[in-house]
Amino acid sequence: MSEIPLKPGAARRPAVERDAARELAQEFWGVEGEVSELPGYEDRNYRVGRGPEAIVLKVTDASAVQIELAAGALERVAEAGGGLVVGRAVRSLAGELWEAVEGEDGRAHRAWAVRWLEGTPLAHAGPRAPGLLWELGAQLGRARVALEGWEHEGLGRGLEWDLRRGVEVAWSYERFLEDPRERRTIREALAGIEVGLEGVQGELRVGVIHGDANDHNWLVRDSEPASGVCGLLDFGDIDRGWVLGEVAICAGYLMLEEADPVAACEEIVAGYHSSDPIPEEELEFLFDLARLRLCVSVTVGAWQRSQEPENEYLSVTTAPGLRLLRRLQRLDRGEFHARMARACGESIRAGGEDGGALLERRRQGALGPNLSLSYEEPLEIVRGEGRYLIERGGRSYLDGVNNVPQVGHCHPVVVEATTQQMRRLNTNTRYLSGVRVRFVERLLATLPSELEVVYLVNSGSEANELARRLVGAHTGGGDWIVLEGGYHGNTQALVELSHYKFNAEGGAGRAEHVRVAKMPDKLRGMVGHEGEDPAAVFAESVACAVAATAAAGASTAAFIAESLMGCAGQLVLPEGYLQECYRIVRGAGGLVIADEVQVGCGRVGSHWWGFETQGVVPDIVTMGKPLGNGHPLGAVVTTRAVAESFDNGMEFFSTFGGNPVSCAAGEAVLRVIEEEGLMQNALETGCVLMDGLRAMQGRYECIGDVRGLGLCIGLVCVRERGRSEPDAGLASAVVERMKQRRVLLSTDGIFHDVIKIKPPLVFGPEDALHLLEQLECAFAEALVGGSR
Repeated sequence: MSEIPLKPGAARRPAVERDAARELAQEFWGVEGEVSELPGYEDRNYRVGRGPEAIVLKVTDASAVQIELAAGALERVAEAGGGLVVGRAVRSLAGELWEAVEGEDGRAHRAWAVRWLEGTPLAHAGPRAPGLLWELGAQLGRARVALEGWEHEGLGRGLEWDLRRGVEVAWSYERFLEDPRERRTIREALAGIEVGLEGVQGELRVGVIHGDANDHNWLVRDSEPASGVCGLLDFGDIDRGWVLGEVAICAGYLMLEEADPVAACEEIVAGYHSSDPIPEEELEFLFDLARLRLCVSVTVGAWQRSQEPENEYLSVTTAPGLRLLRRLQRLDRGEFHARMARACGESIRAGGEDGGALLERRRQGALGPNLSLSYEEPLEIVRGEGRYLIERGGRSYLDGVNNVPQVGHCHPVVVEATTQQMRRLNTNTRYLSGVRVRFVERLLATLPSELEVVYLVNSGSEANELARRLVGAHTGGGDWIVLEGGYHGNTQALVELSHYKFNAEGGAGRAEHVRVAKMPDKLRGMVGHEGEDPAAVFAESVACAVAATAAAGASTAAFIAESLMGCAGQLVLPEGYLQECYRIVRGAGGLVIADEVQVGCGRVGSHWWGFETQGVVPDIVTMGKPLGNGHPLGAVVTTRAVAESFDNGMEFFSTFGGNPVSCAAGEAVLRVIEEEGLMQNALETGCVLMDGLRAMQGRYECIGDVRGLGLCIGLVCVRERGRSEPDAGLASAVVERMKQRRVLLSTDGIFHDVIKIKPPLVFGPEDALHLLEQLECAFAEALVGGSR
């Protein structure tokens, strides 16, 4: 994510309007007639005249050497023949290649001219006739071969369009995208591209290339349908670059509006390969080079628009480019590579260990046997990009379930922050650290003012362990009240507080110091209480636990509850429930703990923390999982009074808790959530999902409940409408079919009957609609397949 300096000067084009262009064409080239302005990024381009004498007048800030370079390239390609026409340079009446001119604002420029070419720009033509893209690729290959071995003093300019520096350029300009969703698309793509192109710098051939064979620069003879490649325009970006970049750039642009972009790319590549063979070892980089050019085009265009907002041509690639980047991210990269290889008459060789062998090695004892794997056929995931996980071989899966990478897999801001900090220092909390203080201050700014003391640890489990110690120090001990279906960590002491674990297979049952209150599940817990307030009904169970503790001669130490119950099936607590529970427990002298390990950090969308949706302030908040976006980081935040009780003379120390690298990750996560508007995204995307799921519930009797807040959603599978009998088999079957459709979900709940939807917060409305579409099919397939 290193930045390059922005180009000197503004992107504003020369101030030479139509009347001035008419005078220049007549004075210097002797051409008269109708004048019309043509699109341009940096130059002013005008068509002057009609018929064979017509020219394109170009007013530019390019140097004399750059004009000579472009004119020389045009001449070289024209002389090569092959049926492709280019507009050769037209010398002025004085025999000069260019003439010095002045704009209306007094700036000095150069004007030069090329012969006008008849034809329709491909971007403005109709549907493409069969074979057109193949022909276009073949012509591009011929033009590239014509430039092979050409030397000119103007080559090696280091243009920002040179894909060899494309990642650096795109990172420098992405901040000019105003829409946070657009920035996310670029950031996710660039993060994956950097991995895909790792080590490629010295591997690809370098040669002279056109460098901008987009759909506005190709001319066709007929436009309905588009057919007959007849011309290639704009040699202004001619330079040395990756030879593979020539076809990748063309493919990137020409896939933009295609219904099947891979088929379009396949056709272009096949045609290009027929004229300029692509080495087999280079093909694997084509996918990421095409994506990279789109990233560069979108981000540089954003900067140029900031300088010249009235130039609509600068935005021509933005919307379709972003759409295509999102589509490409969903592709099976392995299949893409195989199809490109077949287009070139090659077959690819599978490499690496297959999943079956890896699974067998695992089963032979490399890892503990009760470490679970997801799905009937486990996935070997080797990469992550934002909302996607990518398995070996290149198949990508839309991730609808991993809530640990809160701001997306391998978010580049988080990766950069942790990498830079790791390069400098990583040590414990016994030394002053600015990054630690910045993280803690940013974290506290998201919380109510009563919560003002932070302890940093490594995980949610360690956070809840520390919460137990805080409770003991402040209350002197006593019984704990927990909820059915609750889960709070993997240590022995926390398993004792986790009904989800101790009451399940392998569990030891309830410990003596633990009281279990009824799970506040309105679907299954309101039988006999119809018409009553659910919060009061379920809080009564907490009051009974407090009473039972007192009757046994013990005191109530604490009540711990997830603010939105995760392992219980994304269960949303009844409105006012925590208010009543907190009142009861505090009245008995106990502390109240909000476990935000799974649902905090903006996941609910409307608030930073789940407990805020209940209008309460706990005594202790525990955090983990998403706080570090996958880096081991947890936190306990409490009141000053509780912290003072804990400060009893014994030092608290966690060797890795609060280390600078983890704090850098945490600070980056909180910053990204704010800067990219991820809470608002969670709220909006969650509404799209909830609306779609409730509509599905009306069509499927097997969906007993749809519940959730933001991007924490559960879909309860039941035997029949109006009944609460769980259907774990159906839930599992739907999840497996979703995996086959390359969307990852999982099951949860004490009966394993809840389909869990808990994606990274970068999961957007478009992803939600795709998930809903696939889920509809998965339910239909599972029901027809007889999952019951």
